[in-house]
Amino acid sequence: MKQRIQIDPRTKLLLTVTINIITVSAPQSGWFLYILPILWGIPAILLLLYQKYKIASYYLILLLSVTTFQYTVAPYIHGVLFFLSLGIISISLRLLPGIMMGYFLLSTTSISELVAALEKLHMPRGFIISLSVMFRFFPTLRYEYIYIQQAMAFRGLTGFSMLLHPVKAMEYRLIPLMVSASKIGNELTMASLTRGLSAPNKRTNVSQLQFYLQDFLLITTCIVVWLIFISEVFL
Repeated sequence: MKQRIQIDPRTKLLLTVTINIITVSAPQSGWFLYILPILWGIPAILLLLYQKYKIASYYLILLLSVTTFQYTVAPYIHGVLFFLSLGIISISLRLLPGIMMGYFLLSTTSISELVAALEKLHMPRGFIISLSVMFRFFPTLRYEYIYIQQAMAFRGLTGFSMLLHPVKAMEYRLIPLMVSASKIGNELTMASLTRGLSAPNKRTNVSQLQFYLQDFLLITTCIVVWLIFISEVFL
């Protein structure tokens, strides 16, 4: 299905960096009482626009649950439970939006688009190669993990049987995964070098990047947020 909206990968990168840093570092006071909820909502809106309805609904439900708990239940909790709930709330509200924005970037950006965006930003060649390898690494490792689980099912290590044989379950799961991770990393690096990512000459790219109105709106939002953050924290 064709996407209703197109967002440049450079805008996605800026949003990912902005949301991760601001939600973790900004104080929950002053202007940020209004800015932080906006930043929390941006990943959900983008996921919905790209038809990622399932993950967007999970994110919204979790975010609303944590926020509701913070203002309705947490004030009446005391002792150890208060500090435990405070930690859960803080981690959820500060880390979850950045994680969702990272998921949006990874799931909606192809490798060629990412490489083209980084080249237009004049990033070092070594950084581009490393990031392109990492971009391919985790999805490939996920499929390897699924295959390992299927192999464990053939050995009868599923569900309750894994609790009865924890050492064997860990051995059959971790060792193949570590071997696969090392092999995948080497193969992806060689594939990137074979495609000429390390060549000093200027490369062509099939991905034609272009800023649209929504990109300018999102970039302007990020700039305003950064200016407020600098004035509130450092000035």
